[in-house]
Amino acid sequence: MGYILSNFSEYEKRGAGVVGILAQDPEKVKQYLKEHSYPFPLLVDEDRTVVKDYGVHVKVNFESVNIARPSNFILDGEGVIKYIYIGSQQRDFPPDEDIYAVLDGLSEPA
Repeated sequence: MGYILSNFSEYEKRGAGVVGILAQDPEKVKQYLKEHSYPFPLLVDEDRTVVKDYGVHVKVNFESVNIARPSNFILDGEGVIKYIYIGSQQRDFPPDEDIYAVLDGLSEPA
């Protein structure tokens, strides 16, 4: 979530809303949020339904068990997915310029 937080002002400038989805135990998330705050909503996907539906669930691999890969999905105002980035490991994020270009394209008139 730190990656998104570090770029949040750029997303705001572009009028983008941000939502984080955490495939974790709700109690662990509550404890974490006692010490950390975010300017965007965080949703808990305890049973991993959302991360499985979006194809980013990792049952087990060399670095994790039963979590989601770091992923970015950009949806337009109609809810249509315009961009997908799924990291190959837990510290794999898309280039900032790619995200900004997609967001800038959404705000341009057709």
